[in-house]
Amino acid sequence: MTNKELYNFAYYFLLDKEGITENLLQKHFQPEYNRPENINAIFQRLCETAQNKQMSTKVIGGSIGGVKKLENILFGFNPKHVTDNFKKNDSEKLLNNIISELNPKGQIRRTPRSIWPQFCQSVIDSAYFLNEFKNAEAFYNWANFFANDEKAKPALPMLISIEISGIGFPLACDFLKEIGFLNYGKPDIHLKEIFKQLDLIDPNEKSILKQDYQTLKVIDKIAIDNNVSAFVVDKIFWLIGSGNFYLTNINIGRNRSLFIKEIKNQFKI
Repeated sequence: MTNKELYNFAYYFLLDKEGITENLLQKHFQPEYNRPENINAIFQRLCETAQNKQMSTKVIGGSIGGVKKLENILFGFNPKHVTDNFKKNDSEKLLNNIISELNPKGQIRRTPRSIWPQFCQSVIDSAYFLNEFKNAEAFYNWANFFANDEKAKPALPMLISIEISGIGFPLACDFLKEIGFLNYGKPDIHLKEIFKQLDLIDPNEKSILKQDYQTLKVIDKIAIDNNVSAFVVDKIFWLIGSGNFYLTNINIGRNRSLFIKEIKNQFKI
């Protein structure tokens, strides 16, 4: 099975589902957001990325009406002002401010591994990380140094994941693709499981980081062979795995197992 055959099978697998049209697919192949033009907007995106860890979106954004509500507490999402007012280990202080100003719904656990304390630490780490750059242009110049070099490309999400606690390699890739780096896909569970079953990545690999790295490389190869962006490849397999056409009310259900079964049967894998 070639990468062209894999891509085409996945594409038409989705088109075969009730209610799914070519136009609908193409809509989901476009980024939801424009590239942030200033460092404050990049900081806000990082905060939004931080809440996407596991089920954190409902706990964080769902309880305060969205990450945008943190704007006043985070000084208009200004990294410098955040670093001027919060030390690196001030996650508890930030959480206290959020509780005082926004009164989040639901129970707030304060143990170090709980969602809110981890999110607050990610926010502070993000501010300190971005404060190293004079402006958005400086950030993009730095990021492009890695992103435009195929060999160095995986180092960029790895560095971000080291700088910011709570944002691992997959979430760092997700952040990058949502701020305009369409040559990054997110090695999430749907893609990794599909690629494992098709022997495109090592199914016996125990290292999560190596699995993520291998998945990123497979996404790149499929993208190159089909003359599409890694963003599009990511989206196709994510839509198969999740079934969530989030730009509409359509949800076709999770189809990962069915896709694996059908493609294995088609290509005698």
